Amino acid sequence: MRLTVYGLAGLLALCPALAFAAAEAMVDRQDRVLYVSASVQAPAPAGACYSVLSDFERLPEFVPGMRYSRVVSQPGEMLRVEQVGVTGPAIFGLTVRVTLGIALTPPGSGYEGRIDFSSQGPGNLRQMQGAWQVRDDKAGCRIDYRATIEPDFPVPPLLGTWVMRAQIEGQLDAIAREIGRRQAVEAGAPLEAVPPR
Repeated sequence: MRLTVYGLAGLLALCPALAFAAAEAMVDRQDRVLYVSASVQAPAPAGACYSVLSDFERLPEFVPGMRYSRVVSQPGEMLRVEQVGVTGPAIFGLTVRVTLGIALTPPGSGYEGRIDFSSQGPGNLRQMQGAWQVRDDKAGCRIDYRATIEPDFPVPPLLGTWVMRAQIEGQLDAIAREIGRRQAVEAGAPLEAVPPR
């Protein structure tokens, strides 16, 4: 996962229908623990945005740095997803492994969608817990991400928080682009107007 249920991608707006506001993230640190807060808007209703966020096994196709994401729980069990990703610049990147327990609350009439997660089982994070929240707004949907992360490996004090902020922003931008791409495909946009993943 790349410190996450989810970058180093930039803003891409190939046509007005796919435009979105760049993600904004803040990362605070206390000792070894990182506190992440980020948000992005995407050009689709909350239900469509939620469906991209919860498409766990396809996340590596469009989330930068995510190498692997697989549902490992059995039917009837609490949903568990194993993720592997790379965080940081290519030659200095660290491999991050985590198994997340996940509770899904799809968006509905009058309430927001949520994906709550917490680390469980194998991985190299001492803790990771937080939530994705999705709600309708005038631009389509707003996605908020909150996480508390404690790696089981050293993170450089200043560089680590800067790299993580850039990574999270890039990942949310990539998610918003994928939401826009799927929305355009669903609306029947010509293929040349739909950006690649």
